[in-house]
Amino acid sequence: MLASPKVQRGLLGVLVMLVAAIAAVLVVDRVSGGNGSSSQRGRAAADVLEGNSLPDVKAANFTLTNQDGKRVTLSHDRGHVVVLTWIHSLCKDDCPFMVEQIKGALNLLPHGGRGVDVIGVSVDPHQDTIHNRRDFLSLHEMTHRMSFVNGPERVMKRVWKAYAIQPVTPKADHSAFVFLISKQGYEKIGFPAVQITSGALAHDIRLLQRQKA
Repeated sequence: MLASPKVQRGLLGVLVMLVAAIAAVLVVDRVSGGNGSSSQRGRAAADVLEGNSLPDVKAANFTLTNQDGKRVTLSHDRGHVVVLTWIHSLCKDDCPFMVEQIKGALNLLPHGGRGVDVIGVSVDPHQDTIHNRRDFLSLHEMTHRMSFVNGPERVMKRVWKAYAIQPVTPKADHSAFVFLISKQGYEKIGFPAVQITSGALAHDIRLLQRQKA
């Protein structure tokens, strides 16, 4: 038996109100829950490394001489994040690119990256003279922001070996790589030249800076 038109209209009205109530609940849940999920996803993304995670090994210590004739000892940088790279003062491709990306990363950090120590290690002790190192740093506006270090070849060979770096040879170019060393002195993150960007480098430096010394 069919309900009267009046009853049908009443039932339809109740149905419409139920649908509206369910829709309102879903919207509220989606807005509140969605924002929380989005925030969590944002935090999770912020904690993901841009570079390559390295085995948690102590960075090999060294003492070398910078462009001003001052001794630079890696272990003295404990408590600071260290950007460690491998450069040739006469290089025209990877080295200038890496140093420019490092400079860009420092510029993205608070106070121009003050408190982040940057060390460029020579891969050609004979050509990386004090004069050439100074010229290279001046060209890239890194004179007071990077220590470009060098030393006797026998010492440099030990340093290269400790970090698995290929120096300049008559038959091969050098390794083009940037390491990030934690405040505790551990190798944490690596960027090959083909992967590094200022933004990615700054992002990973921030992650290491948040870790307790």
